[in-house]
Amino acid sequence: MNVIFHIDEMAKWPMVLNNVMHYHEWLTAHQQTAHVEILANGDAVRGAETGSDVQLTPVAQAGTVVAVCANSLNQRHIDQRQLQAGVTVVPVGVIELAQKQQAGYAYIRP
Repeated sequence: MNVIFHIDEMAKWPMVLNNVMHYHEWLTAHQQTAHVEILANGDAVRGAETGSDVQLTPVAQAGTVVAVCANSLNQRHIDQRQLQAGVTVVPVGVIELAQKQQAGYAYIRP
């Protein structure tokens, strides 16, 4: 079951990362595969910056795509070169969410 986790608040990063890792653990335990993505927009894009307390490497190593909204980056004057390794930038976060849902992804917003 493909899923997209949506985050727009910095305070929710620990919960989202925990949920994502639990999802990967379940997939492994049940010998399932799925596409897992985190879409960050709003203030949550700050969590993807290099030097942030939010560590995205473990979820990325588990196979999660971490995507951030370009509009949110621009509004906060964050250059894409300031993002952690492996972070993907999408032009419009809400379009990414809509497209994934249209493609059958489950939408999770902790």
